[in-house]
Amino acid sequence: MRSHYVLLTLAFVFVAILVAGCMNTDPLPQSQVTSSTPVSGSPVTPEKLVAFVEKAYEYAHEHGQEAALREFNNRTGRFVEGELYIFAYDTKGNTLALPFQPDLIGKNRWNLTDANGAAFIREIVETAQSGGGFVHYPYSDPSDNFKNKPKLSYVMMADQDWIIGSGIYEAQGDDLIVRVGEDPRVRENLKSFVEDAIMYSKKNGKNAAIREFNDRNGTFVRGNRYIYAFDYNGTTLALPYQPQLIGTDLSGLQDPFGVNYTRIEIFLAQHGGGFIFYHYLNPARNMTLEPKMSYVQRVDETWWLGAGIYLQDT
Repeated sequence: MRSHYVLLTLAFVFVAILVAGCMNTDPLPQSQVTSSTPVSGSPVTPEKLVAFVEKAYEYAHEHGQEAALREFNNRTGRFVEGELYIFAYDTKGNTLALPFQPDLIGKNRWNLTDANGAAFIREIVETAQSGGGFVHYPYSDPSDNFKNKPKLSYVMMADQDWIIGSGIYEAQGDDLIVRVGEDPRVRENLKSFVEDAIMYSKKNGKNAAIREFNDRNGTFVRGNRYIYAFDYNGTTLALPYQPQLIGTDLSGLQDPFGVNYTRIEIFLAQHGGGFIFYHYLNPARNMTLEPKMSYVQRVDETWWLGAGIYLQDT
């Protein structure tokens, strides 16, 4: 009798689980759900913040500035997600996108200071011009009656004359992606490594440089830090730990956050170079998928180079 009762109970639990699964009416994956108003206290990580900005960067290059700004200023658009929204300025501090403060569109905020007296718009522009990165400042939270709160933003140059960014309020803890992204030593080492490879390419020619970049025992392979090379169609020219991919088109690759990183790297290389965060296979740990920061730059009108560091190795 007791065993019969247990079996009936288990059957009931199993049916309840099935019904609950079938009644899930969420029409989109959570990462795609948008909201017309920001949600206070959304659990957004700095890594998700960066991916959000990088996807907006790709959108701006695929659709053009006018269409992108229209979308960024749309409160019900794809770039308002929880507390995340895209803001945009030109390099002189004129406001281009600020969906929850539309009265500020067109206003110049270059000399605006925050509660600490810092000219934070100027810092946002300068950080974007340095290849992109994080900025800390207090700002009004539209999800909480525009109360001033500490804000962590990530910003990028959308093109030569305007920038985009997004932020999260009261970011928690000492996050690895922020620590690595703000480290001037890491940033400068990556940039110098790529610039040295570009100089090598111009001195020795494209074919010789590609051979060197693909040589695991060569000058430009230093453990799991190495030079990779592509053309502007996304065709692989150098990838020393994945030689089977040479000659293949990797422009469609996407990381777990939905970042089309090769496509974004192409745009970055074409428009002055810069830093990018994404997930990629780490040859030092049996090709495990790990978060990575790379710097990319053009060699000439036919190809570009990049190099990255895995965040856990810093």
